[in-house]
Amino acid sequence: MSFGPTSGKPTGDNGNGLGPRTQIINIAKTNITRAELTTMIQALKTEGHTVAAVDGYTSDDQADNVQVALQSTITYVADSSNALGVTGAATTILADFDQTRA
Repeated sequence: MSFGPTSGKPTGDNGNGLGPRTQIINIAKTNITRAELTTMIQALKTEGHTVAAVDGYTSDDQADNVQVALQSTITYVADSSNALGVTGAATTILADFDQTRA
């Protein structure tokens, strides 16, 4: 896959500079606490994912949606209840940048 100029000719195609695979997931739960977010990040690491970025957490524990960028070759599977070891949490996959797909 490529993106950007190729041999002096601009092209458009799927691709990224993020590595072989990056998935963006959303964690939804009312008032996510720092302890809950820590538990979820630790669960992702235990599953073999590298947590590359976290966005949306608020220090006053008022966030209802937190986005996490995962880098690995493992497919993250969304979980609709009690996701990542936290009661009431649910996850969805927002984007999947997979350079290994044909």
